[in-house]
Amino acid sequence: MTTSDDIRLGGLLWEIDDAAGIVLLRTPYDARRHTETGRSWAGRGYHCLIQDVRGRYLSSGEWDPYQHETIDGAEVIAQLRAHFPGLPLIAFGASYAAHAALEGAYGAMRHEHSAPDGIIVLVPALGLAETAWNPDGAPQIEHRIAWWHEHGIGPRSRKPLPPDELATRVRRTEQIGVISAAREWSWPAAVFERWERLWTATHLSVRTRYAELISPLLVVTGAHDFFDADARRLAASWPSDSHLVTGPWGHRLAADLTDPHTREQLDNSGGIGGIIDGWLRTHTPFAARLGRLEPARYVSAFDPDSGSWQQSRTAA
Repeated sequence: MTTSDDIRLGGLLWEIDDAAGIVLLRTPYDARRHTETGRSWAGRGYHCLIQDVRGRYLSSGEWDPYQHETIDGAEVIAQLRAHFPGLPLIAFGASYAAHAALEGAYGAMRHEHSAPDGIIVLVPALGLAETAWNPDGAPQIEHRIAWWHEHGIGPRSRKPLPPDELATRVRRTEQIGVISAAREWSWPAAVFERWERLWTATHLSVRTRYAELISPLLVVTGAHDFFDADARRLAASWPSDSHLVTGPWGHRLAADLTDPHTREQLDNSGGIGGIIDGWLRTHTPFAARLGRLEPARYVSAFDPDSGSWQQSRTAA
């Protein structure tokens, strides 16, 4: 695909016969590493496009985190709708890709007047400020240094910082501040400017920014994920129907469950994938909301004591 400013966005496309819809996942972490996800969606009966975002791996342009996903996502959605006319489209993604899904949906509604028919986000990183600060206002210095070193520079991710070097950089920020310390890390000037922007970014107002979106939303979070508060805020503030899924895991979701019994219980319950399948069946394409005055809010929480999902409906 090519954008209006001649940037080529590359990725992998799974196509199947008699597809129920098309799933779009846009990632900065190499589309080729997400083949299992593509096959999974094809197995569910959906075409699936997994695409590298601007400036990463198979895509051209300059990588500038959290800056281009609104317009690029909107243009990709428009091209997919033209290529697969009449098929419902689901925007999907985890972590940064969740940001890309949300912003692409926002851009599609604002610029193309054609938002996705559903949005599924897992452990969402909503924006720059949300990655930089804890809900209590404490800076996420160690996480941000590690992420920007590994993923924030250039078209391909680099090896992680060795633990001792990461610890040294964290101590240095405590001594002279996050901006002054970064001047010692030999980062390109453009990356340093983005690092400065990270620490001055404002928090996203979900209710204001996404006020016009009518797409139903499924949010998967974890009790131990550092973005949990943001995920809950997203689901609670969404202008249309939302469903929040949670459990005793962190940013890696079920992969964080180290207790074999708990993991077996989750698998036997259908897992997070089972919740997604049920949500897809309930939120049929173009589902009418006639007569619905308030959006519906649902929560599914995995209870390791009972080995089952506890379902509830909350106030809008």
